[in-house]
Amino acid sequence: MQRILFLFLIFAISQLSIFGEEKSNIPSPPKEGYYIITYKNYSVNLEIDANGYEVKGGSSNEDSSGQADINYWILPANNKIKIRVTERKGKQKENGSLPQEAEVKLALGQRGQFPDEGLLLKQFQWPKETKVNLGEWTELEFDPPFLPPSQLWKQAEIITLSKEKESSAIEFANEFTKILNTKDSKKILSMIQFRAQDTSEVRFYPYVEADEIKSITEMTKAIGSTWKLDKKKIKFTLLCNDQILNVSDPKGEPIITSKKGASIPLYLSWIGGKWVIVR
Repeated sequence: MQRILFLFLIFAISQLSIFGEEKSNIPSPPKEGYYIITYKNYSVNLEIDANGYEVKGGSSNEDSSGQADINYWILPANNKIKIRVTERKGKQKENGSLPQEAEVKLALGQRGQFPDEGLLLKQFQWPKETKVNLGEWTELEFDPPFLPPSQLWKQAEIITLSKEKESSAIEFANEFTKILNTKDSKKILSMIQFRAQDTSEVRFYPYVEADEIKSITEMTKAIGSTWKLDKKKIKFTLLCNDQILNVSDPKGEPIITSKKGASIPLYLSWIGGKWVIVR
C-alpha cells in the first residue's frame, strides 16, 4: 500500500512539473510597443475617435484605408475607441461600386513589425460581425496590457472648463504665437519642453535637446515670423478623461497658422497651476 501511495505521489509531482513547464511556455503580454489603429471603408463614411482624439473624420465621401499610432492617447485604464459608420449622400451614394463595409482594428505592434503582425486587441467589422445601424456609435473599451511611458497622466489635473479657463487658454496661445515669431529656438523649446520630452518617451525614442534645438531652428528659418493666431471662432474640446484640452477652430483645425501653410495643433494640460503644451 505504501509503495502504491509513493508511486501515486511521484506521478502527481511529475504531472505538476509538466503543467508548470507548459504554463511557463505561454508567452507573456508585451511590456512595450505601439498601439496602432488600422482602418478601411468602402461605399460608406467612417469616423474613429480614441479617448476623444479624432483619428479619422467622417466627412470624406471617398473609400480609404490607413493607420494611426495612438500611443500618445493611451490612458492608464478604461480606454475607449468610438466608431461610427454613416451613409454617403448624393452622387457618391449612387456611384458606389463596392459593397458597403468598414473595418477597424486595434493592434499592439513592435518596432519593425507591420500593423497586421501585431497582437490584435480589438476588432470592428461592419456589417459582417458588428450589427449596428448606420449613424450609430459603437464603443470599444479596453485596459492596456501596459502603459506607454509618460509623466502626463500623473501630473495633468482634471480640467473643468469655465470662461476664466478658456480666456487663460487663449492668452497662453497668444503668448506662444509671440514666442514663435521671435525665432528664438531656446525660448520656443521652453514652451514645448514637456511635449518634446514626454512624446519622445511615449514612442521609446531618447530625448536629445540639441536635436530639438536644431529642428526648431530649421523650422524658424523656413517659416520666419509669419505665425498668426485666429481668435475669431474658437472651439474647446476636452479629451483623455478631461486631462487634455484641444483648442481649435469650429472644424477642429489649428488656430495657430503661418503664411507658409504650416500649422500647430494646440493640446494643453493644466499642470502646476498653468497651461502646458503636452501633445
